Amino acid sequence: MTHRPDVGVTIVVPLLRQRESWLAQAVRSALGQTVSCEVIVVTSSLTPVSNLEVLHASARDVPHRLVITREARRGFPAAINTGIARATGRRVGLLLSDDWLEPTAVEECGRLDADIVSSGHTDFAADGTTPLSHLSRTPLPGVYERLSNLEAKATYLTHFLLLDKAAVLAAGGLDESLGDAPGIDDYDLIWTLLERGASVALTGRPLYNYRVHHGERLTHRDREEQLHVLGRILDKHRLTGEDRERTIHQHGRWLGRPEDVVAAELSSGGRDRRSP
Repeated sequence: MTHRPDVGVTIVVPLLRQRESWLAQAVRSALGQTVSCEVIVVTSSLTPVSNLEVLHASARDVPHRLVITREARRGFPAAINTGIARATGRRVGLLLSDDWLEPTAVEECGRLDADIVSSGHTDFAADGTTPLSHLSRTPLPGVYERLSNLEAKATYLTHFLLLDKAAVLAAGGLDESLGDAPGIDDYDLIWTLLERGASVALTGRPLYNYRVHHGERLTHRDREEQLHVLGRILDKHRLTGEDRERTIHQHGRWLGRPEDVVAAELSSGGRDRRSP
């Protein structure tokens, strides 16, 4: 008998190109959830054959649970929008192809009834086994409720993110007009949803595993280009004056370099200002 997924949740994985072993781990973690869900991997015209072979091998093992599709337009936000548009689930989760999920991520987040569910992430070195506790972060409900504005709340929420698909579509999806850079998925989109009155729930437990490495990653692209996109996000949300300067400093120092490099520089100068 063919087992079809419970279409309550769809996990979207945007894929440009990735190490085969990391991609395989990401896909396995999505397909191996304790509750069955749909997994959509959105590929690019630049995705190498070796990556496609990993995906097709996984698809043969789990018919009807893994969908492989091509991005409708070029770019990171467009790839995620392609996956969301294709998703059959009422809720969508985001997973990057060099990261992986805890087996209970969908089950634990799915128990919470909110437009935005955020868990938290455990960070690991490139080997996937060495923990980087100083970079790991789990949002807590009490802290979130005390934050004074929506920008701070959007910054505080983090992966794993499980989002109500209807709410995302009503907000226009990821804003592709901002450019092709990090933050459009887990900062601008979250901020936009909060402005529209989205409800929020936190698991208080890290369910997303983030791989810190020095290879190709969206956050490692040209810093000035990423700062330009950040400026456009702040323009969109009408953030000006000292608040704008503070936000640019807070976010900008993490752009263009691996997180462990930045954290090492900050270690003698105080704590990470991303965390209230």
